[in-house]
Formats: sequence, C-alpha cells, structure tokens
Amino acid sequence: MTSWRSPDNPADELAQLRDALDTQPVIEQAKGMLMLVRGWTAATAFAALRAISQRTNIKLHDVAAVVVTAGSRAETGTVDAETSAVVLDQLRQHVLGSAFDTPIQEGEPEAG
Repeated sequence: MTSWRSPDNPADELAQLRDALDTQPVIEQAKGMLMLVRGWTAATAFAALRAISQRTNIKLHDVAAVVVTAGSRAETGTVDAETSAVVLDQLRQHVLGSAFDTPIQEGEPEAG
C-alpha cells in the first residue's frame, strides 16, 4: 500500500511518477483488450475500467491486471483470488454481458 505523499515534496512527486509509470502498461493493455472486444474508443474503455474500480473500491491498476490476466489466460498475477472474482463479476455484468449492450459514453456515469 502506498503511504500518503506530500505534493510539495520533490521526492514524493518523483515516487508518485514512478508508481504511475509502473502501472501504466497494464492499464493500457486492459484498455486495448476492451477496445478490441467491445469496439470501444480508448476513452470509453478507460471509463469502464475506472467505473469498475470506483464501484468495487479496487485500485485501477489491480482492475486492469485482472482484465489482462483473464483476457490473456495467463496464470494468476499479483492480484488475490477474492479481488479477481469481484472484478470478473463486474466485467461480466457491466462490460461483457448482455446487461451492457450500450457502451459507456465519455463523461457519462454507468448504470448499475
């Protein structure tokens, strides 16, 4: 878990930027998978990932890691089984399932 960092401290800012660089690739991969599967724009795919993250209170990069792991049929990554189950349930209900036939519009909150 990342501790609180002061925005005025250059060392904290550097650490925060490093964290962002470390998590960005998996988020981009997950966006790409949703774009491919659903035919969505990058913004719509990101909105879906963000909505799942906010609804489940699971960090965005963990949501993305579950999507990538499930989509690539890779072995379980760094996310625990309970978190994976919650995210996969949300994906089935709101992204991949028939309950989500219309893509999320940019800036529009998702129903659910």
